[in-house]
This record gives sequence, structure tokens and C-alpha cells, in this order.
Amino acid sequence: MDLIPQLRAADGRSLLAAANQTAAAHQNARVSIAVVDAGGHLLQFERRDGASPASAETALAKARMAALNGKPTAPMEAAINGERPALLQLALIMGQSAVAMGGGLPLIVDGHCIGAIGVSGMTPELDTAIAEAGAAALQALAAPNTPRP
Repeated sequence: MDLIPQLRAADGRSLLAAANQTAAAHQNARVSIAVVDAGGHLLQFERRDGASPASAETALAKARMAALNGKPTAPMEAAINGERPALLQLALIMGQSAVAMGGGLPLIVDGHCIGAIGVSGMTPELDTAIAEAGAAALQALAAPNTPRP
């Protein structure tokens, strides 16, 4: 039997804060940021000032795709645009909104995908950089002997 760690609400807030800090450092990037659990269910969310309404749904869909596949979404997008257009069908199979667009990163602890972070509203590269900042905050929380809130 495996014991699998799980995200807490406080963890989601920490990831959101780290991602927000990076977004602010990039000329107040107008993005939406979603943190989901392993099942792709929303844990934390923020739509930053100026972010488009569409970015809100897209950030959640990116996070959901990363969580349910345990893989970053940017390589999936590249595969769809190249040799694997069949990957477009993943969202239909899941029966919920999920997209393979750059900006979604799985959250991996001890080899287990415990959730994901999705960012949408700017370029795929900037969305991914903001998501990476959030994911990096998880690594600090998951380090041994780190007090958890």
C-alpha cells in the first residue's frame, strides 16, 4: 500500500502566493492562476487585475489536464501541433474542461502527482514561468523537517 501525500488549503495558498509574486515581477502579468488537487478539483484560484475572463476557465483547464495526466501541458501542446494531434481527444475522454496548452504543471511529491497549477493570460512561456514559481514553492513545503501550516 502506498501512502500518498495530499495538498492542504494552506499549501494551495502558498503556491498561489509564489505564483502571484512572479506574476507581479513580470510587469504585473494579467493572468489567472488555479491550483487543483490530484483529481483536478479546484483548491485555490486568483484572477489578477486585468486578466481576461477567458483566462479564468483556461487556467483551471490547464491545471486539470496536468493533474489528471501527471505531466506538464506544454509538451502536450507541442505534440498536438506536431506528431500527435490525437491528443486533442483527451479533454473529450475526461468529460470535463481540460486543455493541453502551455502553462499547466503537475505537482509531484515522492513520485506521486498530488495536484497541479495552471496559469493563463499571457504567453505560454510566461504562463509556464509563473506556474514554475508556484510549483517551486511546493518543493520547499515538501522538504523533510519543514513545518507545515
